[in-house]
Amino acid sequence: MSRLLFVDTETTGLTYDDRVITLGMVALDLDALKDGRDAVQLSHLIFNPGRPSNPFAAAVHGYQDWVLTSQPRFAVHAEEILPAFTEADQVLAHNAAFDERFLRTEFRMAGYELPASRFDCTLKAYKRKHQRPGGLDKVLEHMGLSARGKQHGALEDAWFCMLAWLWLNDLEAPAAPAALTHPPSNWVEPGLPPIRGARKPLVARY
Repeated sequence: MSRLLFVDTETTGLTYDDRVITLGMVALDLDALKDGRDAVQLSHLIFNPGRPSNPFAAAVHGYQDWVLTSQPRFAVHAEEILPAFTEADQVLAHNAAFDERFLRTEFRMAGYELPASRFDCTLKAYKRKHQRPGGLDKVLEHMGLSARGKQHGALEDAWFCMLAWLWLNDLEAPAAPAALTHPPSNWVEPGLPPIRGARKPLVARY
């Protein structure tokens, strides 16, 4: 394997009716990494999920529902996102079953199918190697890195997933790029927030 894709999603909740809000992707070229060349490409996208977020999920991703209504639907970007998955030798995520389920659903709703059997899980790999709980914050602590705050994003977590995989495989990690802290590339500036308690305008009837 030389081309790996590390992904993370933030969602409106945990049920099968919930939707993806943000997608973070870190494409890693292992050959370039070993040669000391630029080895990573980042992608960070935000979507209108078409439904409100569970309060617990909103506390993690930090986006208000009215802000998300201004963002594009996943289907708008599905075709441009798909090659990252089809061209990777392997797709990895921390707790991959969660991200895979949501991503397959979003692509299917947009009219596309992800290739089968491409996902692998750094959480399971960590548990196999170290025989201890594999939550991402626990792994970061074991690696000597600071744990994430209560609120965190998909691109940040995809990057940490990559760091965990490299650490588990005794490989050096590249320096963190400034783009990790940038907003999603497809961000649409929302309008004014709704006024709480405002009456809906009357619709004239003729």
